[in-house]
Amino acid sequence: MTASDSNLICAENIFASFDRNPVLKGLTLTAERGQFTSIIGPNGSGKTTLLRIMSGLLKADQGSVRFSGKKVTDYSMRERAKIFAVVQQRENNQFPFTCFETVLMGLHPHQSRFERVNESHMEIVMDAMALTGTDALSSKLISEISGGEFQRVILARAIVQQPQVLFLDEAMSELDLSARIRITKKLKKLAAEKQMTIISINHDLNLVYQFSDVVFAIYEGKLAGAGTPHDVLNPDFFKKVFSVDVEIYPGKGFLIRDEVCPK
Repeated sequence: MTASDSNLICAENIFASFDRNPVLKGLTLTAERGQFTSIIGPNGSGKTTLLRIMSGLLKADQGSVRFSGKKVTDYSMRERAKIFAVVQQRENNQFPFTCFETVLMGLHPHQSRFERVNESHMEIVMDAMALTGTDALSSKLISEISGGEFQRVILARAIVQQPQVLFLDEAMSELDLSARIRITKKLKKLAAEKQMTIISINHDLNLVYQFSDVVFAIYEGKLAGAGTPHDVLNPDFFKKVFSVDVEIYPGKGFLIRDEVCPK
């Protein structure tokens, strides 16, 4: 499969290892423009490694990632910053910037060195802060807010980058349930409106089931399922990949039963 000239990102035959231990074993997946794509799997299955390779932060041992037909490794760091935004599960917040200043940093890839912030830039920043519910935090120092608030500020900064592909690595893990649902809905709407591709690692499988357009499941470094949530998240899948029995409620989600299936 080859990426076309549309905003499409394709990882082809990806192998990766750490200390000679295989992590990804010939994995291939494609995410279309405007899709909300979820990557799921048990801890240690290679999800974060794949995300880092797809975003150009890590080099694969074998295989390639292409965006709009061009290898991601052939883009400069500045070019990648204009195309991709990455929100990781944990980021360093030691610098004493305000939340507003932190979100404003998302403009850097699109500005010349001495370009001043104008009214249009301010509108982009305020829209992103409103979307993530961080506008009330504008004047607070980044070091003075909670973990969940910090995640929302970093997400706002990524949205301000105006990426064509937004990578989320457990980017809402510290948010309460209502905030996760609210922001996921808004992100899916944003993806459709802006034709932005969202690729999200998420352990909240009920949210994955309800909001994803496409799901890729990774198990022991290989692709264990690909398709719509309805196609992938079925009882047999849960038994094989997560070792649990579930009851599926079509179009709504699922209930994990008490008993755990033996491996």
